[in-house]
Amino acid sequence: MYYRSFKFVSFLALFAVMLGQNLFAATTDNIPSIKLSNLNGHNLTEQISYFSLLGNSQALPRNKATLEALISSLQPHTDTNLSGDKYVAVFELNNDTQQTEWFIYPYGSVVQRIEIFCYDCSKFNETVKSGHGLNNQQDFHYGSKMEISPGQRKTIAILFDSPYFFSPIKIVVKPFEQTVKLFHIENVLLLIGLGISLALGIYNLFIFSSTHNYQYLTYALSTLSYGTAWAIVFAVPHYLGFENSLIFGLPAFLIGSIFTCFFNIQFLQLDKVSPKIALTLKIVALIALISIPFAFYNYETGLYLATFSTSLTAFIGIYTGVRCWINGYSPAKYYTLALLSVALPNMVVNLINIEFLPGLNVNIYLLGLIGNCLDSLLLAFALAAQLRVLTLKNNELNASLETKVARRTVELKEANLKLEKTNSDLIEANNAKSRFLATMSHEIRTPLTSIIGYADGILTGDIDKAEQERVTKIISENGNHLLNVINDILDISKIDANKLEFESIPTPLFSVLAQVESLVGKRARDKGLAFYLNYQYPLPAHINTDPTRLKQILFNITNNAIKFTENGYIGLSVALVQNKLQITVKDSGEGISLKQQEKLFQPFTQADNSINRRFGGTGLGLSISQRLAKGLGGEITFNSTLDKGSTFTLNIMVDVVENTSWINSVAEIWRSTPSRSIQPAKIPNFSGNTVLLADDHPNNRELISLLLKRMKITVTKVENGQQALEVLYRQNFDLILLDIHMPIMDGTLALKQLRSTGNNTPVIALTANNMKHEIDEYMAIGFSEHLAKPIDRRDFIRKLSLFLTMQGDSEQVLSKEDMLNLVSEYQDNLREQLVKIDKALKQRDLSVVSEIAHNISGSAGSFGFALIGNKFANIEKSALQDDEIAITFELPKIIALAHQCTDLPCVNIPQGIVNHKNNVELFLKAIYEFAEDAEQIFIQLQDALINSETNSALVHLYRLLPSTHECALTEAESALKSMEVMITSGHTNLSEFKPYLNLIETQLRQLNNVLEPNLMN
Repeated sequence: MYYRSFKFVSFLALFAVMLGQNLFAATTDNIPSIKLSNLNGHNLTEQISYFSLLGNSQALPRNKATLEALISSLQPHTDTNLSGDKYVAVFELNNDTQQTEWFIYPYGSVVQRIEIFCYDCSKFNETVKSGHGLNNQQDFHYGSKMEISPGQRKTIAILFDSPYFFSPIKIVVKPFEQTVKLFHIENVLLLIGLGISLALGIYNLFIFSSTHNYQYLTYALSTLSYGTAWAIVFAVPHYLGFENSLIFGLPAFLIGSIFTCFFNIQFLQLDKVSPKIALTLKIVALIALISIPFAFYNYETGLYLATFSTSLTAFIGIYTGVRCWINGYSPAKYYTLALLSVALPNMVVNLINIEFLPGLNVNIYLLGLIGNCLDSLLLAFALAAQLRVLTLKNNELNASLETKVARRTVELKEANLKLEKTNSDLIEANNAKSRFLATMSHEIRTPLTSIIGYADGILTGDIDKAEQERVTKIISENGNHLLNVINDILDISKIDANKLEFESIPTPLFSVLAQVESLVGKRARDKGLAFYLNYQYPLPAHINTDPTRLKQILFNITNNAIKFTENGYIGLSVALVQNKLQITVKDSGEGISLKQQEKLFQPFTQADNSINRRFGGTGLGLSISQRLAKGLGGEITFNSTLDKGSTFTLNIMVDVVENTSWINSVAEIWRSTPSRSIQPAKIPNFSGNTVLLADDHPNNRELISLLLKRMKITVTKVENGQQALEVLYRQNFDLILLDIHMPIMDGTLALKQLRSTGNNTPVIALTANNMKHEIDEYMAIGFSEHLAKPIDRRDFIRKLSLFLTMQGDSEQVLSKEDMLNLVSEYQDNLREQLVKIDKALKQRDLSVVSEIAHNISGSAGSFGFALIGNKFANIEKSALQDDEIAITFELPKIIALAHQCTDLPCVNIPQGIVNHKNNVELFLKAIYEFAEDAEQIFIQLQDALINSETNSALVHLYRLLPSTHECALTEAESALKSMEVMITSGHTNLSEFKPYLNLIETQLRQLNNVLEPNLMN
């Protein structure tokens, strides 16, 4: 029994010994042993063991065995938490060298507290504290000196406990003497770099104080900010006695980034050279500014924000610097090199900080500081180079100025010589002026004699009523002649003053020629002369020229031909010769002698005085025509034989309209009229947004609501401010549109009550009161924006975009059908309002007049009747001031004008208003202009049909057709289209056109009977 018990106890003892050995082996395996002869200053980071102490407040033991037991119970530490961590690094050093003094150097990050524990065999040897803001053994460096005798082993435990890590820590063990030498070199570089930054910053502040050039200020502040940031990283402020400086480190980097952005903009003049890049840099600066509070609050967040801001600033700066360098701006060379010198090391530091790159076996922060120092120096060179460029430009300007002065001196001498010649020319000009005045006196007084004499005869009753029509015609003819004389004088004056304007617009060539053919052909035939127009094909359908000036030239030449031709013919020939448009006017008149040809194009002269007596005229026509031809890029030449006729040829350079058709026969001419296409306007898609609309006028509500719905907005409509408040108590909206003048409760009172409840929904004021002081008053009350009535759609969309979220583009703003319906409804409403206000005027009820006038002025513009709205706004003011005289005098005329806007025979008024950009004023002016010109064009159309002039008939028809469409004379438009089909199909029988001609003539007569253009004034 005893033997068995002994055997069992022995087995347990043996098991315990084996278990202890196994445990010890497991423990020692956790502490790697490293021979110092294998180090040679290499990074030990990957060779040693790390254990996490997060949540563990226990201090490291002073006994090695206890340490081994502790770390065996800990979890391995793999990744460093940059926002705060606590872990221990453990390793054994085996000194197999002859050196005794060594230095353990943790580096590569900013850490608050490091404790280095040294265990000699199983005993605790020593502990050393190090870290940012502590009194380290070596200035500006972490770590501790350690004595390990040759052949000795020591276990090292390094405790890292910090609320921040800028990057994972690296550990190096080096001989102490070698390490101290390295630290001395690094300290010298550190202090030199900080000194350079400080010196350059202060020096450029001094330059700024003298020059007030802001690029020196931003450069100085950027340099000082970055220098301060790096000084804080190396704990220089703590060395100087400033505690807790690290909190300002990351904000300093962000501030440096802000000033760097603005320096880049100023130095490269990006606001002018590349506004988009300038805007991008301003946005980066704004992001950096917003990031500063976060950098104070949290180190990890601040680290990422500073990394992003500085990297993006450097990248954009390098990109723009290279662009400017390539474009020839030499100072950009230093600028680019400066940013590269700071970007490369700092990009490496930033990428290591965010663990994108592994660590390097060098002091990465010192590299960053050196790069920053090089950046400051090279930027100083860049500023110097910029100053040199400016100096060279100033020297060039001075040299250029001296050259100009010398050249101007020579020119002045030449001008004096020319002045002497000019004096003689002035004498001749004075003589010419005398001749001109004598001629003009005759030309003006002759028609005035007839005009005044016959007018006096009518007024005194010397002329019978039966003769008055004939006399009136004589007065009209002489008045027109006098007008032509004055027009000639004005044209030649404008040409001499270089104030005659030429335009180059796409011009239908055959339309211009047809107008000349129609007028000149009739005059020639009336005089008993034959007339022909000959086209030499091919000819372009459209050319770029000034059609008015071209017709003026042709009318002058052809009128002269008719004037001086008593028998025979007048002919026009049109051809394209060597890329020039050549128009020849030939007549069989009396011709021009060689002596007369010498002064043919001189102003104020004619062939001889007998011509003036026989035919009249100012002698300006051909002079003006030649100058106009030169303005069109050409000239007029002539060939004449006495008693056999003359040939005048106009040659102008041809600028053919791109993609125009080329005409090869008469049958193709009518097809050359271009058609126009209108692209529908696009509007935003605001789907998902809600709007409350308050307006007392139903037509306004309908129009604005329709516009909002077209933009996919959900609309709630109410009639006054009281209803708006009731709806707002139950429902929230993204935006409120509030009319100012409403019954029960107006817009301003509704807004005040709304704001008093704490509701800050954006509110836009809708009103016809658009004076600046009125708008300022609305904004002061608390309105978010202001929209003028009538609603301008672009402004409407722009202001909606300030407050609503856009989802893309929607369809066109408002279809024509929708607008036609709205205008038609408002037309009926306006008729009713006119009846009411006319009744109120007769009853002298100014309060009703004011109310109706306000209603019309506040709504008319939204439906195209802005002209009427403005007129009634003036009536409203007069009514509010009790100005009964003004109302009695003005209101009947305004009502008459309004009736012209609502009731015109043969006209679809809503269609006409929509066709004229929803503007009744443009519509009325178009109607007045159409009515004034249409009768003459209609007569020309009839004459062309009578004479079977197909081309001219089509041209005159095309002059009428667009106007009938735009002015919405729908029946007349239909008749013209039917006639167009008949003409192009070859119909020439006048009787077939008669029904259509009679309809058009009747409608033109009815329209002319009711139109009163004077009402517009």
